[in-house]
Amino acid sequence: MLIGSRQKLSTLWNPLELLMDNVLIEHVSSVKSLGIFIDENLRWQTHIDKLSKKVTSGIGAIKRIRPFVPPSTLHYIYNTLIQSHFDYCNLVWGNCGKTLFDRLQKLQYPAARILTFSSYDADANRLIRQLDWRDLSTQFQIQKALMVYKSLNGLVPKYLSSKFVNQNETRYSSRDSVNKLFVRFPGTNFMKNSSSYSEAVLWNRLPCNVREAKSLTQFKRLVSLHF
Repeated sequence: MLIGSRQKLSTLWNPLELLMDNVLIEHVSSVKSLGIFIDENLRWQTHIDKLSKKVTSGIGAIKRIRPFVPPSTLHYIYNTLIQSHFDYCNLVWGNCGKTLFDRLQKLQYPAARILTFSSYDADANRLIRQLDWRDLSTQFQIQKALMVYKSLNGLVPKYLSSKFVNQNETRYSSRDSVNKLFVRFPGTNFMKNSSSYSEAVLWNRLPCNVREAKSLTQFKRLVSLHF
């Protein structure tokens, strides 16, 4: 797989041919790795397509069995067939862009209507609050904050924690500046969407008492309350 922008890849006149032991390696536009589909443009279009099909299938299954099982079982099945797909590796593909992310969010709405036995035109945001769910964007923000906390407290491999650099104290430092991260100006949209930038920006916007949580359990509670 050759990785680059659509414009860059379109300039290739001749396809690249690679041989290993005189066997031609197949050229593909996307590849599956540990359940994540990586495409040649790093835009996550293929992964969102696959994810949408899985979630849609799960919604259909819940709708079919809804008349025969109690609500508690429906919630269990939702978490198993749908929410688990939303959560899986969302830190990897979550910066897929607003259009693709909104496409996934719209799949949470019919699920909320089915589990609450509501009409197809019921206010989905109200139903999500009624179910005590969070929308996908909020779930994503919480996961990013958890990743930074783990990185700063030695709870992840070094190659992940090395993405973040503590902000140097200045003569204008205050309590609010404690435990903030250095954020390098993003020169490109690609850098702006990168985890090292977006997660650091999110972390610096958290209240001081959340950033200074003494344990992972305490941080999870505080960051959940914040969002």
